[in-house]
Amino acid sequence: MALEGCGDLPYQLDFSPLEQVGFTPSTVVVQLPPGLKQYSTTIAECISKITGWKNIILHGDPSYGACDLSYPELSTVLGADLIVHVGHTPYPKSLSPTVEPGGRPRIVYVPAKSKTSISEDAAARAAEILSPNARRVGLTSTVQHAHLLPALASMLMNHGLETVLPRGRPPYFLPGQVLGCDYTTALAAGPVDAYIFLGGGFFHPLGLYLATRKQVVQVDPYSSTVRDVTPDAERVYKVRLYKVSQAFDARVWGIIVGLKTGQYRPMLIRRITRLVEEKGAKYSLIAFERVTLQELRDIATQYDAFVVTSCPRLPIDDLSHCEKPVLTPGEARMALSGRLEPYLFPW
Repeated sequence: MALEGCGDLPYQLDFSPLEQVGFTPSTVVVQLPPGLKQYSTTIAECISKITGWKNIILHGDPSYGACDLSYPELSTVLGADLIVHVGHTPYPKSLSPTVEPGGRPRIVYVPAKSKTSISEDAAARAAEILSPNARRVGLTSTVQHAHLLPALASMLMNHGLETVLPRGRPPYFLPGQVLGCDYTTALAAGPVDAYIFLGGGFFHPLGLYLATRKQVVQVDPYSSTVRDVTPDAERVYKVRLYKVSQAFDARVWGIIVGLKTGQYRPMLIRRITRLVEEKGAKYSLIAFERVTLQELRDIATQYDAFVVTSCPRLPIDDLSHCEKPVLTPGEARMALSGRLEPYLFPW
């Protein structure tokens, strides 16, 4: 089920997982990442053409990943009995209602591969940046570009670098694939001197640096640029250490609980509350579906520090300007133990 005759898209979509549905859903909701929302009607028409499904609703709200499905709302309000989630690999089953008790799928994940390519010149520039200090390099990417990593590995080896493509964890991670909140695949590379991240933006390479504390060189297939993101990432890291130190003496903690389908983490919440209690401090559990800086400021006077158990990227990317320290779970563990080393990210 390739996307043929349904428009010229910058991604190759594989609709073969739709063959596994095994029933005719009454209402289907299609979720798309930002880069594909502009092609939403084309994709919906293609799904209808392939499957014969008629009642297809496009989800307009942003979806930041497989942890952000909005399944309870879509099923209760719209009566959706199937979500077609485009562009991400599945989230662990323990955190996502992918299958109904009777065995029918609730969510089908449609892979999306970028049609971009990697140039020999980009590989040569990456090798030039890395070669003074690194010989063994781990390769990482997002799901959209992970299929390009073997080609990148071959190019880099031609320039004298030893490369490691970490094993994936099907169906959740492809080889070398990382999430903004999960870098276990990168860590599975074993002893390496540095990492290459293949993809755009600063979001993922920053997380890769925080999780590994190794040099990170970014190869951007969209802009054909190559840069060492380590200096910028180090500046963020120093800010994070300062935030942790601010929370050393916190006596009242606000523990933010996630209401999104894949962001409610009861085991993590229990662990944090236990650490707070062992410290002799107080806490309140505060439930948010989407926590913003202004919403946090509205209640900040009642707390000395916050820890976000839903998404560990929120304290770093969205809430870093809050006047009170807002920490990831790993940073909260550091603060509650009164130490700045080792740095723990994300959990």
